[in-house]
Order: sequence, then structure tokens, then C-alpha cells
Amino acid sequence: MNIACDARALVGPRTGVGTWTERVMGGLSRHGVGTVHLAASQPIRLGKDERHPDLKIVPAPRRASIGPVWLNTTVPRQLRTMGADVWIGSLAILPLRCPVPAVAMVHDLTPRTHPARHTLANRMIFRVFLERSLRSAHTVVAGTVATEGEVLRAFPWVLPKLERIGYGVEDWYSPAPEGDDGRSVRERCSGGRPYVLHLGTIEPRKGISDLVAAWERLQDLVDDAPDLVIAGKAGWQTAPILDRIRSSQTADRIHLPGYVSREDARELLRHAAVFALASEVEGFGLPLAEAISCGTPSVATDIPALREAGGEAALFCPPKNPEALAAALAEVLKPNTTAQLRERALRRAPNFRWDPVVDAWAELLERVAGRSNR
Repeated sequence: MNIACDARALVGPRTGVGTWTERVMGGLSRHGVGTVHLAASQPIRLGKDERHPDLKIVPAPRRASIGPVWLNTTVPRQLRTMGADVWIGSLAILPLRCPVPAVAMVHDLTPRTHPARHTLANRMIFRVFLERSLRSAHTVVAGTVATEGEVLRAFPWVLPKLERIGYGVEDWYSPAPEGDDGRSVRERCSGGRPYVLHLGTIEPRKGISDLVAAWERLQDLVDDAPDLVIAGKAGWQTAPILDRIRSSQTADRIHLPGYVSREDARELLRHAAVFALASEVEGFGLPLAEAISCGTPSVATDIPALREAGGEAALFCPPKNPEALAAALAEVLKPNTTAQLRERALRRAPNFRWDPVVDAWAELLERVAGRSNR
């Protein structure tokens, strides 16, 4: 079977959708179901550990073009040339005239449900192309129960072809080995001090300004409170967030290491006093699952996707409520609560694995391609 996938999320630094693309497509190439072709409108590169003989990169166009133009002009031609059996729309949007059966992967509907938290381009693409894509798709996949519910509320007619396949975490994300006290990562990223960690793109919907406000209140609730590390690449509308950080009376204890490598991300997660995700909206919350896999005590906003990811292994508080978030951070820093959350995290971590996810995708694609052949 020839599988082709929209791999634009692999252009540039990896974010959540990029990690999903890398792990699922790489897993399928090793699964033995066929050859996986990664197509993007710009060049992509794979690391040595990501390469496999059955994982192919489709050459990007010589001239750069915006995503919808590439998707509707170049992709159909490439699919015919490679003899593809199925196309995976990893960003939910499909070519208007896709020559092969297609699967639309919906990570979230936030450009539709929270338009103010997305760029005008994202909102326009979703508005123009999403419904058409879902109608033309052979199968629509939602990544979480929360996303599945959003899809059905917006497009109830999708139900007969809607399936849910979740997410995973590499078992590489694990607690620190004995003897690793985290001193090295603290010296690099937090001035040698304990820290509360945010990991993810710096953009409005991540609630970073609320987290900064909560962390400031934490200083009055806890003696010698940890510093704050906000790690992640700059997204859009970062200027107000950075201005908020600079205006803090304790800005010298807020650290911005920028986008961090996979190795540094694991070290930061392993040794954080608390991992905090203050998002207003999420499709899944991969950093929360990675923190739990590292055994890290975690606090998250009580929104459906994060509740689904964290289960009993995190402490939850209402979104857009810095006072409640500060109280939750203070609670997690208590030794007894820290110990309880670490224990719960270790029990929950085995639920986050990519192998069952890849198996489910392999079975789905065989069904879709087989249905087309018939």
C-alpha cells in the first residue's frame, strides 16, 4: 500500500502536530503496511532516528506557494505520480479534488470555536475548506473524546464516518535515572533554582499571561517559591505576552530559553518542581502527557482535552483564573501532594504509548484503501 500524508507540520521546529506526524507516519513505515510518502509545500528534514527505507520524502515544489494552493494544485498530481492508495490530511484540510480516498485527521476545531486565538489565515482556511474536506473524506478521525464531541456538534452528519484514534508518548519520556539530580538543566535554564515549567508555543491560547500572574501570586503563598521557566518557540501575538513578562516585578526570575531540543525538553520535564499548562483551549495537551510520563507533578486548566489527558495524575483549576491557578500550584508544592501526584503519574504513564495508535491507523488505512479498490 502507498500511503501519502500532508507533512507540513514537519517543516521547521516540531510542535504537537509535528510530533503526531513524525510518530504515526514513522510507525506506519515500520509496521509493514507499505510505503509512507511525506509531502509538504516546503522542504522537510528527518533526523537519523526518524529515517526508514519505507518512509519517503516527496520533493517540495521549486517555487514556494501558500498551503491551499500547493494542496489543490501540486498534491493531486503527486498522488497520481506515486500511485498513492490513500491520502492523510493531517491538518484536517483535503484537496478539493483528491484523486484517491482521503482521511481527515482533526486535532481540534479551535480556529472555528475560538477564532480570536488564531491568525486570520487559519480562520479563513478553516472557514472555506473544512466542511468541504469533511464531506469529501472517506473517514474523519478525531484525536480525543473532546474533539469528537466538537466535530459532532458542528457537523452531526459526520457521525457515520467518524472514528477516534488517540495520541501517545514515547517511552523515552520517563523519570530521571538514579543519580540525576537535575542540577545541569537548572543551571542552564533557571539560574540554578527550582522552577515551575511551561512547555509549548508562546501564543495567546496557551494562557501564559495567566500563568505569569498566578506565579506572581504564588510568591505570597509559598516561602521561597520556585522560579518560572517558559520554554517554547514564539507563535503569533507574542508581543503582549512578552510585555507582560517584562513588566513583572520579579521578571529576573522568569526564564525564556526559547524552543528547546527534545533532549532538553525531557530534562526540563523530569526536574520541574511543577509542570503547569494554563491553556484556554487544547486539542490534546501533549506536553501534559509527556510531563506525566516523566513522573512530574502537574497542574492544568480544567478543559475537556486536558482533563482527558491528565486524568487523576494532575491537579485541575478553572481556565483564565490566576488566583485558582496560584492556589493549585501552592498545593502541588506541598510534599504530600507532590508524592501523590508522582505516584499517580507513574501509574498513568503506561496508557500513553504510540504502538496501539499506529496499529489502529494501520487497520484503518487498510480498510480505506481496500474499500477504494473494491
